[in-house]
Amino acid sequence: MREDKKTDKIIAIYRAIGDLVAEGADISSMRVSDIAEKAGIGKGTTYEYFSSKEEMVIKAMIYLVDSMVKRILSQMEKLESFRDKFIMLLDEMEEKAKQRACILKYLHMLSDMNLCQQMRDVLVEDEEAKKSSPIVVIKYLIERGKEEGIIAKELPQTYLETTMFSRVISFLLYVDGNWGAQENDNNKMKNDLYLGLCRELSGETAS
Repeated sequence: MREDKKTDKIIAIYRAIGDLVAEGADISSMRVSDIAEKAGIGKGTTYEYFSSKEEMVIKAMIYLVDSMVKRILSQMEKLESFRDKFIMLLDEMEEKAKQRACILKYLHMLSDMNLCQQMRDVLVEDEEAKKSSPIVVIKYLIERGKEEGIIAKELPQTYLETTMFSRVISFLLYVDGNWGAQENDNNKMKNDLYLGLCRELSGETAS
C-alpha cells in the first residue's frame, strides 16, 4: 500500500473483498474489477493504493482481523471480572459465525495461493498489524486473570497462552460441529471451559 492512512476508499476495498469472500467468491479467480465494482470505485483507483490484487487480499485480511480484535477488546474493557471477559469472548465466537468462517476461508485461500510468506512479511514490518493478532486478546485475558489471582503468575507465558487459546479453539469446534443442540448446552460448555481453565492455570494442579 502506498500510504499508511486508511482512506474511505481503502476501507471500501477491504470490505468489498470481505463481502465477496463471504458470498463464496474464490480469491484466486476474483478479479480486481470485481473488487472495484463491489467497492463502488473505478478499477484504476485501486492501483492508487495497492500494487496488486494479492496485496489487497492480504491487507483486507489484516483489516478484518484488526476490526474484530479491537471490537472484542473494547467490549472486554466494559466488563469487570475475568470470568465475564472470558465468557464474552466465547459469546463473540458463537455469534459471529459468518465472520469466523470468512477468516478461516481467507487463511485457506492464502495458503493455496502461497501468500502466507507475504502476509508474515507484512506482519513483521507493520507495527500496527502486529496489534491485530488474536493473541493480543489472549494476552489481555491472561493479564486480567493474573490480576484477580485466578491465573498463577509463575506459570510460563507460552504455556498460559497455549492453554487459553486451546480452550477457545475447543469451543469453536464444539459450536461448528453442532454438538450443542440447545443454547443451554452451549452455555454449560462455556462455564465448564471456564472452570477447567481456572483449575489448570491456578498452579495448584496435583502432580
